[in-house]
Amino acid sequence: MESSTKPTLEKFAIFVIAAVQFVNVVDFMMVMPLGPDFAKALGIRVSHMGVLAGAYTLAASVSGLVCSMFLDRLPRRKALVWSILGLSLGTAAGAVAWDFHSLLWARVFAGIFGGPTTSIGLAIIGDLVPHERRGAALGKVMIGFSAASIFGVPIGLEVARIAGWSSPFIMVGLMALVIAVFARFVLPELNAHIGGRQQGFFARLPIKDLLRQKTVWNSYALLSCVMMSGFLIFPNIAGYVQINLEFPRHEMGQLYFVGGIASLLVMTFCGRLVDLWGSVPWFVLGSIGFFGALLLGMYLQPPLINPYGLFVAFMVFGTFRNISMQTLSSKVPRREERAGYMSLQSAVQHAAMAAGGIISSRLLETAPDGKLVGIDHIAVLSAVLVVLAVLLILALARQVRYREN
Repeated sequence: MESSTKPTLEKFAIFVIAAVQFVNVVDFMMVMPLGPDFAKALGIRVSHMGVLAGAYTLAASVSGLVCSMFLDRLPRRKALVWSILGLSLGTAAGAVAWDFHSLLWARVFAGIFGGPTTSIGLAIIGDLVPHERRGAALGKVMIGFSAASIFGVPIGLEVARIAGWSSPFIMVGLMALVIAVFARFVLPELNAHIGGRQQGFFARLPIKDLLRQKTVWNSYALLSCVMMSGFLIFPNIAGYVQINLEFPRHEMGQLYFVGGIASLLVMTFCGRLVDLWGSVPWFVLGSIGFFGALLLGMYLQPPLINPYGLFVAFMVFGTFRNISMQTLSSKVPRREERAGYMSLQSAVQHAAMAAGGIISSRLLETAPDGKLVGIDHIAVLSAVLVVLAVLLILALARQVRYREN
């Protein structure tokens, strides 16, 4: 950590990385709600929309794995700018797709750059912001996620309604281009992590050192449990509340808006609480709340909380878990390992998300009346992963404290 880093520079960096997160999340999320629009325009089966989303996630996972081997040999700013430019090009390419396969490859290209973009941004936060303020910084960065749910996707849907299905791809691509230019002129180069290590491609790979560390494996196991427990639920919650709980379709936008606002409000102070009291207490609190939502809203039938309460609980307590986990995980790598660690973390995260979605689809069935059968099964599996994640973060916190002492 450079002692000369000023609060103003931190604020600029947080703003840039939050903007990167916003564009990245909108790029990922907008495909599913826009699916019927470009399915009709390009003659694509609606049932293939999941393949498009999965292609992006898989590409991001593989890209994160590959980039973990060399990102720590590159200046942070240069790596971030080129990643955003690639994301911009890949997203805009979706606008000129003419059939399923051309759109599929455009999404794969976007995913290749979308995966490392997030990890490089988090590495920059780790470089610029000291430990005592990092939780608050990560909380502000993660506002990009909530803003994407509250504003990005609804605006994209409205733009598509007015100007056609391809227009959101152009809009998001241009936004990414503007952010890349802004990052180039606002962020410092950040070369300190490179030091004197050999720069050739065949130099000793930093990932080897990472994978020898028990703390790294523990942090990735924790991340896998958190992401899988969430993505067993999130891809299916809209269908569950609409079909099983008979929630009106025309109120779904309002449901997501309320959940996003609740998450946004929590993000404004959760990071500061983590900085004051540590990651573990707030992760445990978030896990208890998430577990309760699973029990009261999905396992018990009929549920004891309504859809609004269920959405708010998942968003709020999920936010506590994510910010607490990310803050503690940021202390795991050394500075010269940070981008590689974050890139590999991105690969693990996307793989766990894909696994959660695939497993849930295997456990769920559709009854003759259209209702989802097996919701209680995925709720139980998610709850088991929630408990396991608590045990893992307790162990990780002890390992980090031991290393710091």
